[in-house]
Amino acid sequence: MTDINLLGKLDGWKVGRSAREIDPTMPIIYMTGTHGEEWASEGVPNSLLLAKPFAPAQIVTAISQLLNAAPPIPPAD
Repeated sequence: MTDINLLGKLDGWKVGRSAREIDPTMPIIYMTGTHGEEWASEGVPNSLLLAKPFAPAQIVTAISQLLNAAPPIPPAD
């Protein structure tokens, strides 16, 4: 889960892309109060966006949605 507006050169869009480079199945949730319209072009596929302000229950719902949609993890050898 990352905010879109971060300090410096890094933004939440870059965080999401970097996380997916490490693990292509990693669930990504973006949150923003101002940049929601950019999600379709900047966000990674199969991610969610929460518009601020949001209720804590919305975070739980978003996490549940992404985890339930994730492919099963194979057992370790």
